[in-house]
Amino acid sequence: MSKNIKLIILLSIPIILALSQWGLSFSTVFVIVSMILIYLLISAKNIDYKNKHTKVIYKIYKVIMMLFITSFILLQSAIIINMYKTKDVNSTNSMNTMIVLGAKVNKDGVSKTLKQRLDKAIEYYNENKHINIIVSGGQGKDEVVTEARAMKNYLVKNGVDKDNIILENKATTTLENIMFSKEIMEDLNLENKALIVTSDYHLFRGRFIGSILGVENEGICSISRLSSRVYYMIREYPTSIIDFYRSVKIRILS
Repeated sequence: MSKNIKLIILLSIPIILALSQWGLSFSTVFVIVSMILIYLLISAKNIDYKNKHTKVIYKIYKVIMMLFITSFILLQSAIIINMYKTKDVNSTNSMNTMIVLGAKVNKDGVSKTLKQRLDKAIEYYNENKHINIIVSGGQGKDEVVTEARAMKNYLVKNGVDKDNIILENKATTTLENIMFSKEIMEDLNLENKALIVTSDYHLFRGRFIGSILGVENEGICSISRLSSRVYYMIREYPTSIIDFYRSVKIRILS
C-alpha cells in the first residue's frame, strides 16, 4: 500500500467519526476541510518545483497551515485546562456576583445544556446564599420566552431566592452576555468581579471576553457529554477568534 493511500485512510478516520456522530454539521464540515488542507500540505512536499513561484506559494501555504494547526491546538488545550480547573464549585473563592450565560430554551423549558449550567449555579448558590445571580440571555426567534426568564423560573423552582436573581434579557451572543451583565453590575454598584458559569467548552471564551472587557473573573463549568463537548470545542475555534477581535475593538473604543 502506497504512502499516499495510507495518508488518505488516516485522514479519513476523523471525517467518518464526525459524520457518524454529528451528521453534516458545521463541526463536521470544519473537520472535512481541515483534513483536506492537511492532506494538501503533506502531499505538496512531493511536488517537483520547477519554478520559484510555485515554491513561494507552497512556503506561504505551509506557514498559514502551521499557524492554523498551532492556534487550534493551543485553544483546545486552553479550553481543556480551564475546564478541569473549574469543574468543582470549591475551586473558586467566595464571590458576590455570578453571571450565568444563557443557552437555548425549548417550548417545555430549559434545554439540557442550560439545565446543566443552572444546576452548577445552584450548587454554588447552596454554598454561598448571599450571591447576586445575573442570568443573561435574550429571546431567539424560536424561543417562547427570554433565556433569562426561563433561567430565573428554573432557579426559583429549585430553591433559589428570587431576590438574589437579576435578569439580563437582551443578550444574543456570549460577548453581549458579558457586556450587558457588566453594565448591570455598574448600574447596581456591584463589585467589578464576577463568577462566570457556563458549559465546559464555553467557559474559556466567556472568561477571556470578561478579562478583555475589564471584568475581574473566575469561573465554574458544567460537564458535557464527550461527543457534545468535542463538537462544541471545534466550533469554539472560529467563534473565539471573532469574539477576541470584537472584545478588543470594544475595549479600545470604550
